[in-house]
Amino acid sequence: MIRNKILGYIFGILFSAAMVTGYQLETYDHLTLSSISGILVFIGLSLIIGTLAPFGWKYLDRIYDKEGGRLSKKDIDSSNTKADTAPVGDDSRQAKSGLKAKVSGFLAYFDRVSDKKYWFTIWIILIAMQIPVMLAEFPGFFCYDAQDELNQVLTRTFSTHHPLVHVLLLGGNIALGHKLTGSWNVGICFHLTMQMLFMTGVFAYALTFLRKNIAVKCGEGTYNNGIVLYKGKKIYRVLAVLFFGMFPTIVMYTLCSTKDGLFSTFLLLLVIELMKLLMDTENFFKFKRHIFLLIFSAMMMSLLRHNGFYAYIVFIPFGVFALRRYYKKVLILFIIPVVLSMVIESGLTAALDADSSEHQEMITVSIMQLARTWRYTPEDFSEEDKEVLLSFLSERALGTYEIRAADYMKSFFNNAEYDENSGAYWKLWAKMMVSHPMTYINAWFLTCYPYWYPFAVINPYRGHQMPHFTYEDSSYFEYEVEPPGERHTLAFGFIDKLYYKMSLTPFQQKTPVVSLVFSMGFYFWVWMYFAFYTITKRKLIVCLPLMPVFLTWLTLMLGPVALIRYMLILWYITPLMPVFFRQLLTIKREDVNEQRS
Repeated sequence: MIRNKILGYIFGILFSAAMVTGYQLETYDHLTLSSISGILVFIGLSLIIGTLAPFGWKYLDRIYDKEGGRLSKKDIDSSNTKADTAPVGDDSRQAKSGLKAKVSGFLAYFDRVSDKKYWFTIWIILIAMQIPVMLAEFPGFFCYDAQDELNQVLTRTFSTHHPLVHVLLLGGNIALGHKLTGSWNVGICFHLTMQMLFMTGVFAYALTFLRKNIAVKCGEGTYNNGIVLYKGKKIYRVLAVLFFGMFPTIVMYTLCSTKDGLFSTFLLLLVIELMKLLMDTENFFKFKRHIFLLIFSAMMMSLLRHNGFYAYIVFIPFGVFALRRYYKKVLILFIIPVVLSMVIESGLTAALDADSSEHQEMITVSIMQLARTWRYTPEDFSEEDKEVLLSFLSERALGTYEIRAADYMKSFFNNAEYDENSGAYWKLWAKMMVSHPMTYINAWFLTCYPYWYPFAVINPYRGHQMPHFTYEDSSYFEYEVEPPGERHTLAFGFIDKLYYKMSLTPFQQKTPVVSLVFSMGFYFWVWMYFAFYTITKRKLIVCLPLMPVFLTWLTLMLGPVALIRYMLILWYITPLMPVFFRQLLTIKREDVNEQRS
């Protein structure tokens, strides 16, 4: 189809632009748009990817068509008959012996167990998978902003720089553990254990949802005590459990004090509930549990990260439009989390007398752009321009400019001056933008290109000194236990060495093929390819549950630094991709048109 070919080339152009710009920023620390080799690579890669993309979509059609992706009615009837006429474990299973029989019997349990027991069993398995890492990294990873958040609670001096809900949660748990035992390590471990129990519970919920939507229900067999028997996709379901329970990037943040793990977990829960809402909008409102989980997950997503609130606000009109047949119910459902989060945030700010005067998080990109312009062309600033610039950013602050991280410099920003004279700031910013457009583009893209470039080595903090190490070749993860905590490897020392290597050396980021599964950019383009596939099927509505994820990704384009922790959700949602494919097939064209009516 001509339409698919056009979509293929659009995808090819976008992908090629990301690859070329990402390579230049990674290699040269700036864009070279006039490079002949870059232009030729862009054109050639666009043609190649644009030509191949539709063939990939055709392959997906073959996998998920009536013959390959779903059982026919005859197959289902046949399975039901087998389920009703033969007890689980009969015939061929009885012929098996030894280890193979035990493994087969163990896996068969997960086919016939109820959803509640399945969730609980998977939850226990995921918890067990975290224990070796916790013992190797005791008391867990206490890092990033954790020390500052704990100090706010201990000194009773609060700021909205970090979400107050998380400040109170983290600081309260750690202070409680310390008060009861006299050990900061126990307090930190207590907090991270509570966090781990919640996160693995949500992961188990996602895996239960996965089983329910990709395995085939074979009926309520006589020998199954009336419980639905699930058939198929065993290997994939096992791999999904192992992925959630053992993949290093996920485990790192399950046992890490940063708010981003919890944020992405609530975002995962929101995606699942939005999928349920899309699958059966009318019946969704009959289940109070699903209504509560959607409201709670959206509210917590908004409370745990400021950009999460903005992403959710932007999502609301799109969600209401997509489900406009039920627009009254959907609008109320989507608005409640906004109201609750605003009331809670403003209430905590007032009750704790928290300082809310900071602006630098909102204008990070502009700060970096002015600083880069000053670094490379200070002579282009007149005396008046220099005076204005230095009133917001001192020479000491401008001297801390780092091309991939705004953390140090933004901390020096004069918020009081901005409150009184923001007009002068933006006037200077606009003036420099007109005369230095490429400087502005480079300053902006250097803080966010790893989100779209699969081969980026995450290392924005090179040279930064931490309490127990100095960043050198990689900033993939902050392998640290900041004071008042102290790391003790209680067992499994090889795990500690592995996590140290993955965090502070680039070995997994530079290993061919392996590097991709550790890359934000790779997962982003996998999901973009799927989104284009839904467009070829004229069913883009299937991507509605992914919109909060995409909008969160967009907000990070204006962030201070590109780090794995900000887009953990890309790892969390990937095991659910088969559910999206199945939903793509079960939603009929007439259903999409009905939603629009």
